[in-house]
Amino acid sequence: MLDDVFPVPTRALIRQGGRACFYRLVNTSPLLFQVQSGTKIVMADDKPLRFETGAFGLLPDHQPLTMENIPKAPQKYQTLALPIPRQLFEDAYVRMGSVAVPSRPIPASALSLPNEAGALFEYCCQPGNLRNLPGAIARARLMELITWFALCGAVLGESQSARLEDRLRQMIESDPAFDWTLAHAAGAFNMSEATLRRKLAAEKTGFTEILSDTRMNRALGLIHTTTLPMAQVALEVGYDSPSQFSARFKERFGVSPRHVRNGPERFERIGAEVEHSGADALPQ
Repeated sequence: MLDDVFPVPTRALIRQGGRACFYRLVNTSPLLFQVQSGTKIVMADDKPLRFETGAFGLLPDHQPLTMENIPKAPQKYQTLALPIPRQLFEDAYVRMGSVAVPSRPIPASALSLPNEAGALFEYCCQPGNLRNLPGAIARARLMELITWFALCGAVLGESQSARLEDRLRQMIESDPAFDWTLAHAAGAFNMSEATLRRKLAAEKTGFTEILSDTRMNRALGLIHTTTLPMAQVALEVGYDSPSQFSARFKERFGVSPRHVRNGPERFERIGAEVEHSGADALPQ
């Protein structure tokens, strides 16, 4: 079994019914992924990276990205994603010795990834495989996978200076349904509300904006990776009203939650009374 200090990666199977482009999505962990059906386009520095079915890639942490997911009828868009702690990337690169690490994190393609590496990616994504290994072996498997991706051109860039916004996002992500307030956040960071407000303003953002955006990113992840009713997705991210949640989601992403899950021609009945489940999911 893995030791308690090692965070066991949990893969996410991301499905999307309707074509949509999502702006300013932020992952709090680096992701290795494979597009299994459809096409993914990721924008960084106004340069598009296109991933067709079967392609592998790397998405960085704490970088706002624009991503377009395009289903290929009659199938839904589908991607398998594996979050891996940043420290394992850095440890793997130190062991490689000669890898050229970009000065900042950017998306990257893993071109011509060998079948052996693809099989290792699939193995690491299977539920329970890593959890049932000794911690040292699980780390070695993940670092081998990271090394394969690096050898094929997908290298995670250097970590940027930690922003208060990133720390706040991680705190809210731990329980997005909680009734977070500026006072809660200020207390968690051992500073006054005025100081927190001033520091966030220096990063050109604010508490309410970060709270709402983190919840919407979380909601998108739940819609992509679960079959929860929309009313329950709303509860998971702190909205008692499904209609209010749907309106806020469409305001943020430009499409309805139903469009993301089912596409433009299928409809889902939204329930009214559900319980909070605490389901785990990733943003995409």
